[in-house]
Amino acid sequence: MNTTDAGEQSPMEYTLSHFEEIARQNRFPENNVIAHDASRCLVCHPERAAAGAFALYLEVVARSVLIRRPRLDSPLVDTINDDLSLSGETRQVSLESCAAGEKQALLAWEDWTRNALATGLGLLSIHSGTSLEFELDEEEEAGNGALVREKSAWIMAAQRKAAGLR
Repeated sequence: MNTTDAGEQSPMEYTLSHFEEIARQNRFPENNVIAHDASRCLVCHPERAAAGAFALYLEVVARSVLIRRPRLDSPLVDTINDDLSLSGETRQVSLESCAAGEKQALLAWEDWTRNALATGLGLLSIHSGTSLEFELDEEEEAGNGALVREKSAWIMAAQRKAAGLR
């Protein structure tokens, strides 16, 4: 664990653990009213993010997504199918089709992870008066597409692993 000289969590560790706890409590939509040490929070101070603000925000959101949806299971598949229905799609996926890596199922699952990342980024923008607002599409156009795809794949791989799949 990276620590400061005082033995406290680094700002990055503090920020990640703060938002992971918010995700555990399912309070992400109200993350702006949860007490914390704003002086140590990198979402409050994105200018301090070593890898850049967008990379930091994406990491915070990706980890929070995994807190809320840690594994590929029936509740996740139900959520993916709900999203498909809301977008007017008639197709549905199954746990088995996702686990088997069927193309259409993987595309739907990947779309779900992308939507989860976009939603989380939007919710982070309300965190504080100094928080930044990021739109996933705009960031991809600005050259961050590989990072978005990497985080989406990372979420899916972690969900597969948590489900006992390769």
